[in-house]
Amino acid sequence: MCKSEIFFRLLSLTEQETEVTRDRILGDYKDMEATDARYVLVTLLTEKGLYPDQIATFLHRTARGVRHLMRRNITSPMVFICHRSGSAWEAMRRTAGDRLVCLQYGQVVTGT
Repeated sequence: MCKSEIFFRLLSLTEQETEVTRDRILGDYKDMEATDARYVLVTLLTEKGLYPDQIATFLHRTARGVRHLMRRNITSPMVFICHRSGSAWEAMRRTAGDRLVCLQYGQVVTGT
């Protein structure tokens, strides 16, 4: 799966699971829910192999800000629920890229 596809799929999944809108995740909102949803998204993107510079480009933030978010020890209930709820967190991880594979020259095929 290509980087942009991974990002948009994980953004949609984060939006569904956290019930925080895409505008709030990508915007300059600093309330707890938006920050927690952003943290969940950054964590998933990192696990999929994206670098802080790449994540920063997608989120319209600085790489330094993304690294800071990655280092934070967020203990809010939303992050705890997303990390601990096996079904939601694992589904988000699995769905993020296991079904599509990007081949050379941009071809996308469906895998099993």
